[in-house]
Amino acid sequence: MQTDTEIIQRISQGDVEAYREIIQRYQRMIFVFIYKMVNNAADAEDLTQEVFVKAYEKLSSYRGDSQFSTWLHTLARNRTIDFLRRRKIHESDEQLAYIPSQARDGSPQESLLGKERRQEIARAFEQLSDTYREVIILRCTHEYPFERIASLLGIAESTARVRYLRARQELAKILTRSEGGLVHELPGV
Repeated sequence: MQTDTEIIQRISQGDVEAYREIIQRYQRMIFVFIYKMVNNAADAEDLTQEVFVKAYEKLSSYRGDSQFSTWLHTLARNRTIDFLRRRKIHESDEQLAYIPSQARDGSPQESLLGKERRQEIARAFEQLSDTYREVIILRCTHEYPFERIASLLGIAESTARVRYLRARQELAKILTRSEGGLVHELPGV
């Protein structure tokens, strides 16, 4: 398998078909990130496509200072934030994100409780700021280490840790206002 750098070199030499390899390699990662932020598959598909078009257009600006996936993720992040800003203006109370539970319960009662728990988390999650929501998605959904989160967000690793901790604390506050307090479902620092 070729490295990203080798594929990018082929693209820069005019091999347009090589870009398909980049898309196949990163499409799922970008789609999942965007979907978790916008909670709408059609919007996520459109935004993912836009990100890959923009990445192709801007490929010459990729300097190789960071991993290609980090650069691509930054494009996806910026495009998603722009989309969310515009959407907030038009649909201020639409649900923006969702954190699925990792557990799959056996009995119907446990399944119902699990569904209620996921809905409670989703309602609490949508009350978080985009900044907090983003760091939780990167840590919990993508399971990125703080070093990678910091690189993706363009912040110090310590800032990423603090932001994640504050996001968990804010989510805990929101969840304890409702019944239960479900913050234990998020991985710790």
